[in-house]
Amino acid sequence: MVTITTVIVYHVGRLYRRATDLERLVEIVEVSGAQVHTVAAGDVDLGTASGRMVARMLGAPAQHESERMGERIKMKISELAASGHPPGGRAPFGYSWGTVDGRRTYVINPTEAAALATMARRVLEGASLLAVSRELHAAGVSTREGRPWHHSAVRAALVNPAIAGLRVHRREIAGPGEWPAVMDRATWEETRAVLADPARKRTRPARRYLLAGMVTNANGDPMNGRPEGDDARRTYATRWPASSSAQIPADALEKYVIDSVLLALDKSKLPEVNSQPSGAADIAAVETEMAELAKLRGEGVIGLAEWMAARRPLQERLEAARRAAGTSRRPSPSVKLLSEPGAVRKVWPSLSFSERREIVRAVVDRVVVGPAPRRRWTTLEERMDPNQGFGITWRV
Repeated sequence: MVTITTVIVYHVGRLYRRATDLERLVEIVEVSGAQVHTVAAGDVDLGTASGRMVARMLGAPAQHESERMGERIKMKISELAASGHPPGGRAPFGYSWGTVDGRRTYVINPTEAAALATMARRVLEGASLLAVSRELHAAGVSTREGRPWHHSAVRAALVNPAIAGLRVHRREIAGPGEWPAVMDRATWEETRAVLADPARKRTRPARRYLLAGMVTNANGDPMNGRPEGDDARRTYATRWPASSSAQIPADALEKYVIDSVLLALDKSKLPEVNSQPSGAADIAAVETEMAELAKLRGEGVIGLAEWMAARRPLQERLEAARRAAGTSRRPSPSVKLLSEPGAVRKVWPSLSFSERREIVRAVVDRVVVGPAPRRRWTTLEERMDPNQGFGITWRV
């Protein structure tokens, strides 16, 4: 064990700058008996009351200077934030550090910007963060560190205000940044509102059964996909307890429904699906009012109590606007095909499972499977006979 007997510093300000640090030093010196020597202030005797008083007096200016330095640094950081200068540290996903007009700032990273656009599009189409991360991994898109995407990393990248060209200071949007936006403000607000929506589903989407959640028996009991043996797809069947049991092969039922959907879409022209307003304009308007209110407070026109009283309803309006934006959903490119007869059949083989399911859900409300005839063997044609209770309930 090494025992320290002497401490040599240039000035006491290099040894302690707060009274609490000095008191800890006094306790250590009392135990070890070490001597403290300074170049600029001479010896400091912490073993006597008079010496400790002198040490406290010498430390007061150092603490004052430390606090003043902290205030100046905070003021400078606030000034840079107000001017839109990017903060230090690593550039957010979607950007790299670069130089524009002689100033160091964010420049758009094309590869990462394309990944952000894909993430936002899939979230607005209703995909879960887990599904988005898996799609990125399947497409060979990795994080900046070369690791697979995690759903939390996808969320963090999308909700970062920097990608919309916004400067954050003290966890609040301070205003526009001096760098270009990777994503337009309306799309970013809509994406963030969707992710923050409490009504957003937390359950995993269907990945193997195209009609999951849409099949019922004649009495309205849900029929779920049921794997058997090697965990392969087998049937849609009711679960106990149910008013009546029923089951039907999954492959045959899905083929029948797909053929029916494609046939219907070959002949019918459905209304074009449009997205609801995102509410980004309302959000921007409230944030402008909040910025004007903060300016009045900074100029001393209004007091702190008036500022807090006026800010509270504005904050409530802002949260309400963001919740309203979360209720909107953009239709996926596949659903937009419904407005053109025959278009879905042309692209059906190239569609992903989620896109096919979305199209089916857009036109089919539910599929009703009637009871099987009371004999040992029945054919699929008999099970899908409308006279036996089988039928498709269409949405449009």
